[in-house]
Amino acid sequence: MAPDDPSDTPTHAGAPNALIHETSPYLLQHAYNPVHWQPWGAEAIEQARLEDKPIFLSVGYSTCYWCHVMERESFEDDAVADYLNTHFVPVKVDREERPDVDDIYMTAVQVMSGRGGWPMSVFIEPVNMEPFFAGTYFPTHDVGNTPGFYSLLESVVDAWTDPKKRPQLEGGADRLATAVRQRVGAIPMAVQPDRSVVDSAVSQIMSSYDSTDGGYGGAPKFPMPSWLELLLVVRWDQPEVQASIMHTLDRMAMGGMYDQVGGGFHRYSTDAQWLVPHFEKMLYDNGQLAGLYARVGVAGGNGFHRAIAAEICDYVLRDMRDPSGAFWSAQDAEANAREGATYIWTPDSFEAALRAGGHDDADIAFARSAFGVGPEPNYIDPHHPQDPTWVLHLPEQPSALARSHGMSGRAFHMKLLPIMATLKAARDARDQPGIDDKVLASWNGLMIEGLADTGRLLDRPDLVQAAVEAATAIQVRMWSQDGLKRSMRGDTVAIDAFLEDYALLAGGVLAVHHATGDEAWLQWAQALIEQATTRFWTEGAGWYDMPEDDPSLFVRGRSLHDGAMPCGTSAMLRNFVTLGERTGDAAWFDRARATAVTIGSVLKASPRSMPVAIAAVHRLNQLQPIADDLALASVTRGAVTASVQDMPATLAEGETARMTVTLKMQPSWHVTLPTTTSEFAMPVRIEAGDASLSVVVDWPEGHAFSGPAGTMQVLSDTAEIPLTLTRTQASDEPVSIIVTFQACDDRVCEPPVTHRFGADG
Repeated sequence: MAPDDPSDTPTHAGAPNALIHETSPYLLQHAYNPVHWQPWGAEAIEQARLEDKPIFLSVGYSTCYWCHVMERESFEDDAVADYLNTHFVPVKVDREERPDVDDIYMTAVQVMSGRGGWPMSVFIEPVNMEPFFAGTYFPTHDVGNTPGFYSLLESVVDAWTDPKKRPQLEGGADRLATAVRQRVGAIPMAVQPDRSVVDSAVSQIMSSYDSTDGGYGGAPKFPMPSWLELLLVVRWDQPEVQASIMHTLDRMAMGGMYDQVGGGFHRYSTDAQWLVPHFEKMLYDNGQLAGLYARVGVAGGNGFHRAIAAEICDYVLRDMRDPSGAFWSAQDAEANAREGATYIWTPDSFEAALRAGGHDDADIAFARSAFGVGPEPNYIDPHHPQDPTWVLHLPEQPSALARSHGMSGRAFHMKLLPIMATLKAARDARDQPGIDDKVLASWNGLMIEGLADTGRLLDRPDLVQAAVEAATAIQVRMWSQDGLKRSMRGDTVAIDAFLEDYALLAGGVLAVHHATGDEAWLQWAQALIEQATTRFWTEGAGWYDMPEDDPSLFVRGRSLHDGAMPCGTSAMLRNFVTLGERTGDAAWFDRARATAVTIGSVLKASPRSMPVAIAAVHRLNQLQPIADDLALASVTRGAVTASVQDMPATLAEGETARMTVTLKMQPSWHVTLPTTTSEFAMPVRIEAGDASLSVVVDWPEGHAFSGPAGTMQVLSDTAEIPLTLTRTQASDEPVSIIVTFQACDDRVCEPPVTHRFGADG
């Protein structure tokens, strides 16, 4: 039986659940839900195993609007809570505290549905912690043909408890987990990225440029500072690229996505015009955008961009600063369960606020013109369609608005300042969005960098000093020789840091060194990087985002994608280049090159997915040119060592060469021959390294292996695979082949490995 309509959900003031002992604001928000939430950890996992119950994992964050909606609709509903408590072990995770858990299970959501988002809802079998169903927000009740959350719970319980259905469910978990391993745990092909990746990335980004409204792509529009930073670093000298950067920064700052009254950027724009935002504000966005606006403002001589950079920093220092000197994480999108309630206006409330502040009719008309408060509303909340409202924005850049009013830019600014102060005071009297007041090392690294760069470029010593104080707070309270911590709230410091924390904090510390010249900051940045190398670098495989000793996770993952923030690998590559440039020590360039090799195939295949890494590769090429290809004769990946014998350095057109690929496997491991088709294991592939080569492989006979997927033909121990390589057309490319394999034993398969072999190694 489905629960009653939860629209009038009562407030639960009973006994708290296990989250009451946590420090995360998000987890504490759910501490009085009737759901018996537990934090992620060994205790919850062991309970699920002992009771033979699936884990229901719910992942979100404190300023997530739809997380609040699902809480009100489902997690505060007694009937839903009773059903969850009876049939599942419910676990809550703050994605901002545990990006490792979030990345792995979000990949499962994306594999299943082709999209992602929060709240994340995942059902996990507890033995191997493999997901068998994953989604995002679910309404409590069925909507048309779409099942609601309660119906989904019933379906899961039916499959879990039915002896005929459960094996299918567990088989689905194995397949889904394999797909996740292949995405987040696979070792990319080792390739030295050449200069073409820079051109490809710029071309891909510019091909999506919106010449009307700015930005790259359509609605919803995210600021994507890493894309803009790449264009700035590598192609500022190209007029069309420079114009796109300037136009995009103009439109972002003119729109409602920028808080015209209080400063700072909201998370993203729901439309293509940058007008109506999703109203949460994130520290990491504002840290990156402050530095970007400052750099472009100086490079382009644009006073508007420099002003925006300063306003962002002033907003963060006013509203987001922890007493320690570090910075809080985010401001919520809603107040009183209404998204944007603090920020939106009606014409009446707009006029009333100004009159209460002593402004006359002329001021009010001027303010309405300046902030786009026209006759038609520009924002209608779908949950409150009866209340049309306005999001304040600038219809034109301030210099154009000044001209339209017959004023100089300075006169326009001076007239607008008291109006903004009056509106800000009126807005401050409203209920305010909640603040997630935890301090995260990585996010603070981005804000520290933004403050240090903006202060240095705009001659604002106070901003540089704020960066110094924040870095000092983290150094004193969150770091020791034993390692960095990720999260701090009040006096509680928790969770060992991940790669992104080390990499992004080191980037902020390097920016402080640049702004102050104090060598102590350079030394600390190097210490952070050496700690990170010990914890997260694996020779031949590259950087992992998490340590390898977490038994609760079924894969050791890594993100090779610069999204809202740079991924740890990209940030570390950038740090190496900066240190090489700053110290003159070529060893840092060598480490940058080694990192670039581990992700070279990703940069070639999807260049705009890692713009921070590509910008670093560009800088590295400018500082110390590198070869365009990498050749290795032998490589070890997991249980397999692969090598190539008798490969020539070159082949003329029509020339043929015989060579041998040798795969040496550890005892009990095997690889699958291509004569077998299996959805569980990728067969060995040997391909030509470029289009001018063709390859014919003489596959050896294997032996039969019977496993969960049936009987397959496999190779084990040491397998020698002869092949013939022919140059079919003239080419100056060096000879190379590409070998792909996946090692398996009788229980599990390692992530597939792809590697390019050349003749020079």
